[in-house]
Amino acid sequence: MKTRVLRVILFFLAIIIIPVFTLFGEKETVSYNENKTLAEFPELTLGSWKSRSFMNGMADYFSDHFVLREDFIRVKNKIETLIGKNEINGVFEHNGSLIQTFKDIDYTLTDRNLSSLNKLKAKNPDTPFYFMPIITAQEKFKDSLPSYLNLDSESEYIEYCFSKLKEIKSIDVSREICSVDYGFYRTDHHWTTDAAYHAYLKASKELGLIPYDNFEIKTVTNEFKGTLYSKTLNENIELDSINVYETDTKFKLSVKNDVFDSLYFNEYLKEKDKYSFFLSGNHGIITIENTNINISKELLIIKDSYANCFVPFLAEHYSKITLVDPRYCSHTQIKEITPSDYDGVLVLFNVSGFSQEQNFALIEFMGGK
Repeated sequence: MKTRVLRVILFFLAIIIIPVFTLFGEKETVSYNENKTLAEFPELTLGSWKSRSFMNGMADYFSDHFVLREDFIRVKNKIETLIGKNEINGVFEHNGSLIQTFKDIDYTLTDRNLSSLNKLKAKNPDTPFYFMPIITAQEKFKDSLPSYLNLDSESEYIEYCFSKLKEIKSIDVSREICSVDYGFYRTDHHWTTDAAYHAYLKASKELGLIPYDNFEIKTVTNEFKGTLYSKTLNENIELDSINVYETDTKFKLSVKNDVFDSLYFNEYLKEKDKYSFFLSGNHGIITIENTNINISKELLIIKDSYANCFVPFLAEHYSKITLVDPRYCSHTQIKEITPSDYDGVLVLFNVSGFSQEQNFALIEFMGGK
């Protein structure tokens, strides 16, 4: 009898009370823990009803605003872990760190991206080009990861990319990154500033620069929860710290119509997206000017977000650096960038991002052609 009453109560909660609270409870527009914008209530029209877009919109709305949603996700992920599922949303927990898996790579897309890079180089034959792919945490810990994950080899992927390049110099900083104990964040897919610094020591020599070593290292936060936490909501992982390597050099950063006198943005340290502390996050085009350098020496960097904590090191050496992120650029914007106007072009992507980047081919239109 008691069991039957309990079932009735649970049924009542599931069918009536939870949907009512979901529909009429206070709503958020953004899930900061999951780092996503939540679905809006769909507009009901005759067209949306006939096309079922209204019902699909309602499903997304209830899924995003389900009462106690994040708690349910945490419980669901915990249960999946307990029953032996170690990979949640493409993320694997290993020795206190969350690792984004690199596997099932589509080499067709990689070939297209490398072809676009070769075409851009061919249009700018007198400008030095450099390709610098960055490993992820998977490569650093590959020897201790379980074989049943069927992961692809990042080192083999990098060698494949290098073999396809024409008149473009390869820069491999994998060994330098792996030598750093805290080379990758535990809760985020990015490399740490410490790893970026060691990569800079190698890359600067490849670029014909003398590495700068007069940096003051500061920890700006110990409360970073990154993108991999957002995918898993795993509270068992220790929060990350973010370090910054500072000098007395004065910089001017321009993005869109705004100009700033720093490469670092402290306001983001109070928000979920703390990695945007570097360069204020991702933008289509960013320009950095080093006001301490009087001679013209300019570098063009085609990049993803891995470059954001790396660029401040190179900024010590160039009067001007232009950053182009194809993921956020329009065709019109990209045409305005001419690689031959620069003393060099550096392409910096993490291997996972490069293998999946759909917009990289946009670089073919640089220089208005």
